[in-house]
Amino acid sequence: MSMSSGTPSGVAPYRLVVEAEPCSNALLRLLEPFVIHDVLPGSVRSDHAGGVLNIEIAFSAGPDLAARLLARMEAMVAVRAAALAPCDMPMSAAA
Repeated sequence: MSMSSGTPSGVAPYRLVVEAEPCSNALLRLLEPFVIHDVLPGSVRSDHAGGVLNIEIAFSAGPDLAARLLARMEAMVAVRAAALAPCDMPMSAAA
């Protein structure tokens, strides 16, 4: 695995906020598109409350790839809602 010394041009930090059905494999399925597109999330946070699985994934990517990841999330059966925001936006603005 190679180590990068800086952020590639055109890459920006994003936050993907997802509400999903609380099924046992939802988190694994939500991370699969990141593996497919060779994007390593900087952090993944999840909680399960009120019958909803809430997931926040912070990552860096180009805008086209970030939009593609959002589209993949929105197409998943277990996903109720998904929103993409730059990391510097407050979480309430992303949801």
